[in-house]
Amino acid sequence: MKLVKLLPIMAIASVCVAGQVHAAQDPLMMPEQPAAPLTAEQQEISLAVPSEEVKAVVSEFAAFQLGMSNALIQDDNRVMSGQQRYTNNVLYYMNIRRSWYITSHRYKKDSYARVALDRLYLDYKEFFTNHTTVSDMNKAEYENQILAILEKNTANMSNDELRFYMNEMVIYSLKEAMRDGNNRVKRIR
Repeated sequence: MKLVKLLPIMAIASVCVAGQVHAAQDPLMMPEQPAAPLTAEQQEISLAVPSEEVKAVVSEFAAFQLGMSNALIQDDNRVMSGQQRYTNNVLYYMNIRRSWYITSHRYKKDSYARVALDRLYLDYKEFFTNHTTVSDMNKAEYENQILAILEKNTANMSNDELRFYMNEMVIYSLKEAMRDGNNRVKRIR
């Protein structure tokens, strides 16, 4: 009789253990593993990066930057042009989205997703720090360089969830930067 009473408890315990084992195998939570280039089959079925939406937003942002005046704006003892202000805003919003993914998913410092998101952010930070303005002559090159950073960071990445996050990180940051004319956004260091 006692065995019959223990059977449901043992069944529940085994389901809980099996669920924990499966959850621990999330590849985004595990430490980064050396990545091999994607096979042709993997490239066909992987999420497109950069997506068509990313390409459209990058083109829109470059055109938006061209429309900004390069009149100097003084704010908090610093002087910057209109274009510089918006590239600073891109980094600000990209950092917000990166931090949101890391916090909401509770990625550890050495997890694959966090390392990849940090690497993407740092590449964009370097780019936007060195390329604060765009002109008619270098607009196409400017767009291609923004897209190339995303392509480089996802070239050997087979995880579609992370590829999606990276697409969204770029889309969100560029759209919010264009929407936000706030010159009080703190400068990213």
